[in-house]
Amino acid sequence: MKAVGVFFCALLLASFYPAKAQPGNGFIHELLKRIEQQQISQDSFFISGIFPSYVGKAKDKFSKRRPENNVFSTSIIVYTLKQLKPKLDEESCRIIDNIESRAKKIFTKFENKNGKGTYNFWRLDTAFKFPFNSWLPVVYRSWQLPDDMDCTVMALLAQDAKDSTAAKMHLQMQQYAGYPAKKVRQVPANYKNIPAYSTWFGKKFPVFYDVCVEANVLNFVQEYQLAWTKADSATLQFIVEVVRSKDYLKRYTEISPYYIQPPIILYHLARLMSAKPIPELEKFKTQLVEDAMQLFSQSNNQLVKMILASAICKWGYQPPSMDMPDEPVLYQLLEENDMPFFVGNMLSFPREPLKTILSAMFKRNLVYYDHCPAYNDVLYLEYLLLNKKSGAGK
Repeated sequence: MKAVGVFFCALLLASFYPAKAQPGNGFIHELLKRIEQQQISQDSFFISGIFPSYVGKAKDKFSKRRPENNVFSTSIIVYTLKQLKPKLDEESCRIIDNIESRAKKIFTKFENKNGKGTYNFWRLDTAFKFPFNSWLPVVYRSWQLPDDMDCTVMALLAQDAKDSTAAKMHLQMQQYAGYPAKKVRQVPANYKNIPAYSTWFGKKFPVFYDVCVEANVLNFVQEYQLAWTKADSATLQFIVEVVRSKDYLKRYTEISPYYIQPPIILYHLARLMSAKPIPELEKFKTQLVEDAMQLFSQSNNQLVKMILASAICKWGYQPPSMDMPDEPVLYQLLEENDMPFFVGNMLSFPREPLKTILSAMFKRNLVYYDHCPAYNDVLYLEYLLLNKKSGAGK
């Protein structure tokens, strides 16, 4: 009863927060132009059409991060912008169409060269050397991370892949689920018997579950209206157990080794649930909104608050308002924000007790934070548009 009372008090307080004037089309155009201007036309390092990303050691400030070409940041930018088009006017949609058109040329550089149709986080058309730790090998043919489900489904969604392409990929994905429990790493023991999808396509690669990756996979299945398989149902079972147990608050680094933060996990759950209602998750909506409200009240990070507010809107509720600084200050807070949306987590690979030893000695050199300024601006745009349309006290 106490939890329910806190939830409804939070909703009541949200409805009485002073509302900031809603941005007009002119401001939205300016924000979209700011995003568009960050897309690379020509550069000695960045690929033409890509949105620049930066990677740094855990806890490093933005200024210490180094440039990185990856397919994932551009994929989620294009996908999110396309999802927002129904809320925008013709001029805004034209800007998004231009962004999408320029981005299309990058995907072949990350696509599997053996015709599998999967995508790698890093480019596959040339040698790649990780920008930190000179002891790591050059990534090219002889050694590299395998393609992954997260990059693959988001790249296909960003490109509006044909239904037949999506169905073919879904069929291929079935080969990378249902592993024996002894092969599954990182997650708590009670999850290892769930035959969900592995994050990675490599058959000889360790098996990892990440609740955000699993949510993106099911979002892909839902968007393409694909027939659910045994692996899809098992993946939903994994997500439901994460939500039921509240491990997204208690054991978030274990159930999400590549996103590692409760607000980001909640955002992915909200996006999945807003695509098409899933009865097994709908019954937890009150709990999820309440936890998002609590995290919102505890955070001093502008970007974190926006992400949580957008999640609350996706669940159909009105989030609390927040004070916004003037645009120049706000853009700096967003674009140079130290919070990573996703991470490179080399500590997810070792087994215990080696993992604990390495974490104690070298954690800062084995966990890397990825950051994309343009994507943070897209999250700001999404927050503005969703908050404008959400209904209070629902």
